[in-house]
Amino acid sequence: MRLAIVGGTGTLGKGLAARLSAANQVLIGSRSKEKGENAAEEAKAASGRDIRGGSNEEVADSCDAAILAIPGLDDAGLLEELKAPLGGKLVISPIVPMRFENGLLVYSKTTGSAAEDVEKVLENSRVVAAFHHIPALTMAEVDRKLDFDVLVACDNKADYEEASTIVGTVEGLRPLYVGPLSLSRALEQLTPVLINTARLNKLSRLSLKLVS
Repeated sequence: MRLAIVGGTGTLGKGLAARLSAANQVLIGSRSKEKGENAAEEAKAASGRDIRGGSNEEVADSCDAAILAIPGLDDAGLLEELKAPLGGKLVISPIVPMRFENGLLVYSKTTGSAAEDVEKVLENSRVVAAFHHIPALTMAEVDRKLDFDVLVACDNKADYEEASTIVGTVEGLRPLYVGPLSLSRALEQLTPVLINTARLNKLSRLSLKLVS
């Protein structure tokens, strides 16, 4: 599969690119074509596999599916620009709106979720919420073995199956379907809980592993 990491110049984007490139063709996008290309070179060096870069519009236009490795939705213009190139395609949102309050991270949306906001803008795309609970630094340490679960919310099982195939190409990640996109709010809210728990208890980079 040809995957675009939109806004993928940060730690999470480059980590996702490096790990996903084991079984996919990966493209890293940025507002600046040059920054996208530079980030791709860094991810390529880390993974030893071919990863290419370009502008966000370029990678969105040529991909089969996209991951939004952007910190938030403050720049709504970015998604507006990508409505056409991402039309009909699977778009994965790991976005978690957060802010500091009294020394702790808190979830900053009062209603709905970031994933649902993405769906409102990218009305012709198939939006899925996933990848919220794996720390960016852990993802970027490509030699570090993963053994985590990735909770996935979306409105139909077919989209889940496509998303789970993408998640499953990263060794050590198990995709689990949690239900409709409306549950993405709960997934997003759990991220600051994990970060705060790690900080308050002097633990390192908590993620999720469900047992039965």
